[in-house]
Amino acid sequence: MQITGLSLALETAVHSYGEDAGALSEAARHHLTTPGKRTRSQLLFATSPSPKHQALLVHAAAAVELIHEASIVHDDIQDRTSLRRGNPSVWQKFGANTALLLGDHFVSAAFRAIAEVEVEPAAQAQLFILLSQAISRAASGQHLQLSSKTENTNLAAIYNEVAISKTGAFIALPLQFSSLLGHVQIQDPEPARRCGEQLGLAYQILDDLKPFAYPASLARHEDISNRVITAPVAAMNSLSANEDPFNALIQHPKKRDMAIDLCKSWQADAIQSAIEYADELPPHSSKVVKNFIYDRLSSDMPLLGAKNSHEHTQQSLSSYQPRQKFGNTSTEAL
Repeated sequence: MQITGLSLALETAVHSYGEDAGALSEAARHHLTTPGKRTRSQLLFATSPSPKHQALLVHAAAAVELIHEASIVHDDIQDRTSLRRGNPSVWQKFGANTALLLGDHFVSAAFRAIAEVEVEPAAQAQLFILLSQAISRAASGQHLQLSSKTENTNLAAIYNEVAISKTGAFIALPLQFSSLLGHVQIQDPEPARRCGEQLGLAYQILDDLKPFAYPASLARHEDISNRVITAPVAAMNSLSANEDPFNALIQHPKKRDMAIDLCKSWQADAIQSAIEYADELPPHSSKVVKNFIYDRLSSDMPLLGAKNSHEHTQQSLSSYQPRQKFGNTSTEAL
């Protein structure tokens, strides 16, 4: 079964388990009507050249996506995000209580998706362990982000832990699943975890930098108004510990540019670490990860003027010739 067939089976599984939610079904359908890019499941499919059990691979991919959807629904409550993928967020449309319970349902549905495949119990147990560990790490990261204040002396270290725990855990998960399901021989999932965490850190920094492409509207951005500790906030704290980092980012363009440059260097370092860990993966998976870095992480950086960081990444990838496809599917489909 090619990526297209796997993707169709994935959507069927996500909607089947995600919308089988009793009184929460309407809210589930509302949230799942507009899917995300399915980046995590596509990573799982693309890094799994020889899956022993395709049904388990599809259901594991559905679990990865359902956990991601749960984290989005829960995060939107805490961040007070009113729109999600162009539609009202679940809490905005149905209330915070419904959103909280729907996120819980999606977590349950993720475990059920794996449990209902008839395979050796030992294989399912390994997946359950990795899934539960990722959820716990992400919850810890979210708590750390919500509880941390700008008065902390080392926001850079806190931010690093938050990004690796929240974003990194759920990008690492499909790579870990692939190590168990996607090859002729079972692989050690630890290098996959380390690689995925650094991918998540690099991705999160890039995402945090996007509002800074429009400095005139920066003061109105929800991350600034809600005083969320993002990469630029942590960088400003590192550069000028005695100033309020949010005010400095808004009011001092030169300092803001310095903070952005520091973020770019952090992102380049994360990419370099991800590449090094990718070299410990099976050759096919390593190439897919490097292609993902080239297409999804380094290629966006020039839009933010990250000339030096982009050149750093290009040098890191000099031994790898990128393809036009991400795995067996175009990155535009992600």
